[in-house]
Amino acid sequence: MSKLTQWLDHRMEVVGLNRWKDLSEYSGVPHQTIRDMNTCGSLDVLNRSDRRLLAATLRVSLRRLEQLDNGKIDWIEDKHVYDVGAQGRPAPWQENDPAYWVPKEVTPEDRGTPVIGSIRANGTAEPDEAWQEEWGRHIPQRFGKGKDIYGLELEGVGQSIVFRNIPPWEFRDGTAAVYCWNGWEARGLFGRVELAPLKTIVVTADGKRHELDPVNVVRIGKIIGRWPVEAARL
Repeated sequence: MSKLTQWLDHRMEVVGLNRWKDLSEYSGVPHQTIRDMNTCGSLDVLNRSDRRLLAATLRVSLRRLEQLDNGKIDWIEDKHVYDVGAQGRPAPWQENDPAYWVPKEVTPEDRGTPVIGSIRANGTAEPDEAWQEEWGRHIPQRFGKGKDIYGLELEGVGQSIVFRNIPPWEFRDGTAAVYCWNGWEARGLFGRVELAPLKTIVVTADGKRHELDPVNVVRIGKIIGRWPVEAARL
């Protein structure tokens, strides 16, 4: 395995991507091109546009990525965080500007993934009603952009799970956060989800089986990562 492939495999975990298919989906680089890159262990199969997309998804500067590929550096540390769209960043066609290549560190306060609530021991997913964008808690690693990406802290575990909200019809069986509305109250549950024709079943950590009317399920939080990644997985 080439040094580039080893680093790519590690970096995907850092930014919350579980599979090479996910890297293709989030970057827009064709899956076959990603496979070819892994096979030859080099960026040679990628054109300039695909290289930019790949670097942006992995949140590194293109220059640093190409230096790794060319053997000029041995590794790109996790603390190197480069966001192309960050405020004050020169546009892609201004690559001769030295500021284009300067990494911008992502601080937990304003660039991290928001931790907007918690998951209780009984599997209840509860939002923090007092959470605010400016002062609310964040984790120091960003797994993506958009209001539908957020974290929930596991009570008593010291780990947060990061979710991306998706419509119920996009989900398949597995562990997820399920949010429902029965007309008078909202409810969130985290556990193993089983989809049946006439009901949605959530088995929470305490062993209880919750049967929900699919009509009341408004969205599902799909797991896209955990922080810190070293903590034991469920």
